[in-house]
Order: sequence, then structure tokens, then C-alpha cells
Amino acid sequence: MEFPTDLLFSILDFLLDDRISLCRCCLVNREFNCAASIFLYSEVVLNIRPSVIAFSPSNTAAPPRSRYERFCDVLLASAILPANAPHVKILRVKGYPDSLSETLLPAVRQFKNLHTVQITPDQSRDGLFVPILDELVKDRPSLVNLNINAACMDEISAPIVKKLVGLRALGLEGPNRTILQILPDWLDRLNHLKELHLTRNCGSITPGVLRSLIPLLANITAFSWGLSYSITDDDLFSFLGQLPSLKQAKLRHYLQYKSPGPSDPMKRLRSLTICHDASDDEEFVDKLCDWTLRAVTESPIEIIHFCCDEYPINSEAPRCFDRLVEHLAQFNVSTLRVLDLNGWLIGDSSISLLAHTCFRLEELVMAVDPDGLAAFKTVLPTMKNLHTAALHVCTDEHVLCIVSAEDTAEIMQLNGTLRRLTVNEWKIEGSWVSQDDQVVFVVRHSSENASEEAPEIQVRSRSQLGLQAPAMNAIIEEEEEEDD
Repeated sequence: MEFPTDLLFSILDFLLDDRISLCRCCLVNREFNCAASIFLYSEVVLNIRPSVIAFSPSNTAAPPRSRYERFCDVLLASAILPANAPHVKILRVKGYPDSLSETLLPAVRQFKNLHTVQITPDQSRDGLFVPILDELVKDRPSLVNLNINAACMDEISAPIVKKLVGLRALGLEGPNRTILQILPDWLDRLNHLKELHLTRNCGSITPGVLRSLIPLLANITAFSWGLSYSITDDDLFSFLGQLPSLKQAKLRHYLQYKSPGPSDPMKRLRSLTICHDASDDEEFVDKLCDWTLRAVTESPIEIIHFCCDEYPINSEAPRCFDRLVEHLAQFNVSTLRVLDLNGWLIGDSSISLLAHTCFRLEELVMAVDPDGLAAFKTVLPTMKNLHTAALHVCTDEHVLCIVSAEDTAEIMQLNGTLRRLTVNEWKIEGSWVSQDDQVVFVVRHSSENASEEAPEIQVRSRSQLGLQAPAMNAIIEEEEEEDD
């Protein structure tokens, strides 16, 4: 009996990020092989890192292929097979791809159904991607998403990429003067463009260049901005306020001391991601909060993310973002769904305010002190739509707060909708599963490796916690180790 195709694709969709399991599915039978190959080859990533193999310069033989190069060789050889090439929709070239110069172009010729191409190598020889770009500008109506960096922005490559006029999303990492010279004319021909992402070093973009783009971006719904010290906050917010269709923005913040001037609000902005430097200076944090408030004022904001690698870990860190919470609780009660403060600390009163006002909140990421953790546990049962939460508990030398995996699991039990919870280093997931002819709620450690089965966590039952059990009583069991 054949396996139902619709059900098979639904199952494989859950394994999209689990390459090992997809490879195993290819070995089951022909039916599984055909279905799993669609997922397995949908994205081809070529990312060659520098080789650490020592090779004598006096040796005239070709250097040995690194493991990254051998992997890419095998991947391309498999992806270009007639049965697999039509499945390739996304191609990403990163790292140091010079050694792929002979195999990359023939592969691109076989990938006729590409809709996303990313060419952002760390380093490459001049002209490596010219024939690749020449191939892409041929009959490729499916190609709608292009992301390139300086490797495709020289005087030869720039006029070629300009011929791609069917794009819906364009990303330029570190746009230089060469690409900026053709950008206005290119944008004028991109009638279907909805997303423009100018990222990394945007120092070549002056206030005049930025203003000149405004008439060409009336239909842009998503915009990203990198770092340019020649662009002031007033320049940036004036530009953003004149994009009538803007709904998503990812912006790079840097500290400025000039008093902000008036600017038009982003009245359709729904998603904001802010990338910023690390600092525990109260003035920096205060100005970052002001900057964020300026961005979201008068907008129906739904999603806010903060991006940074480091945050203060002390409970005495600045709490300037309490002001942001107060603003959201007053003006975005019915819209806010995701608040990702990352490692920024907020007080227990702000946590209570969020829980009692922002009833649509689905995801919450923040730093708290021990009092904030206690407040979160108190209000968690009232947050009926919250399914994901992450907390970093900040302490100091006088107050020690240790949270175990069992403590984290018990916190999850306080809310019937919470499915993913992180407290410090503990990451757990909860799910309803069928077990012994009944439906039970199981809490497991969240494994970074999707192919690994995470162990269950033993916690006290809901009755021991003094909570009323739902119709389907949740039980959490500890996985018993098998005897040797």
C-alpha cells in the first residue's frame, strides 16, 4: 500500500532543517526518495572555509582539497543530477569559493528554477562571478530574490545585475559607489520590488543619495539599513517616514548626541529589528530606548527585536526599557505580539504591566532580576496567548538565584499555552503526545541537534503545585535508562 502523498509531505516538512533525517528518508524507498529529495535539494549552500592543511609552496602539485571543498564537490555533483536539479530553489555562495570556479557555472546552468540567489563570499578572485551573473540574467522568471556583496559590485558585474528586473527582494551588503551609481535607474525598472536591504558598511551612502531614493521606493514594504556615520538619526527617520508602504524595518543603531528634530512617523510599521553595540552605560541605554520610541511612535507595531552579542549580566544594569514597556502598554495593547528585548533588563512592575495589558503577546524575551522572575511566575497564568518565552536572570554577588531544569519545567506548567521556555542555560519544550492510550503533556530538553531525542524532565505534578489540572491531565515523566 502506498503511503499517502499529502501526509508524507506534511511529515517531511517538519524535517526541513534536519538534513540527516532527510538523507535517511531518501533511503527508505523510491516514494520516500522522490519526496525527501524535494526538501533536501531545495537549498544548496556552498560555504568553503579557509583550509588549515599545511602545503609546501615548493610543491608543484595541486594542494589537497579541504573537507569543505570535498563536501561542496559532492553536493554539486548530486544537485546537478536531472532528478535533483529542478528542486534547487535557493543557492547561497559564501566563504572562499575560488576552488569552485570550474564546477559552479555548470551547476548554475542546471538550476533553472532558482528563486533566491545569495552571492556574498568573504573573499574571491576578480571576475569569478561574471559568468554566473551572465547566466542568471538569461531566461530566469523564477528569480525574485537577490543578495550580493562587493564581489558582484565592480564595474563589470554591476551593469550585468542591473538587467535583473523581475526582483521582489534586493539585498546589497556594503554597497559601494559603483553599485550606487546604477541603483536609481535599476530601482526605477524594478516594478515588482517589495524589499530593499542595504546592510553592513553603508558609508558610501550620503544624505543626498538617501533622499534621492525616496521617490523610487513607494512600494517598498521591508527595508534594512546598515551602518553609515554620515547619516544622522534625523536623516534616517526622515527617510523612513516618507516610505508610505513600509511595514518591516531592520535598522543599525549607533550612539548620537544631537537632539532629534521632527520627522514623520512610520504609521504602517509592524515589525522592527534593532541592531546595536554592546554597552552597560546608562546614557547609551537611555538614548537607545529614546531611539526605539521614536521609531515605534504612532505605529501599529506587532514585533520588536533587539540584536546584540553581549548584554549586561548584573542586576544593577540600567532599566531604561521600562519606559518602552509603558509606551507599548498604553498605545499598542491590541497589536503587540512579539517583544524580544534580548538581554535588556526590565523591572517586575513592567512584567506585570505587560501581562495585564498586552493580551495578544505570543513571544517574550527579556532579562530579569530575582524579583522579576517571581513576578513573571505570578502573572504567567494570565498570559493566555504566550507560547514562547526566554528569560535571563541577572544576579549580583549579594543575591544568588539558581534555576534548575526542574524549576524551568515547573514554570512552564503555570501556563497552558506555553510550549518553549528558556531560563538562563536551560531550554525546554513542552508538547501533548499520545502515550498509553491517553494524551499527556511532556516536557523535554530542547536539543540543538534536531536528530537527537531529548530526554524528558521530571517535575512535580500540577496537583502538587496547587494548580487545577486541565481536562487532559499533564504528566511529565523522566526517561528511564536502559539496563546494560
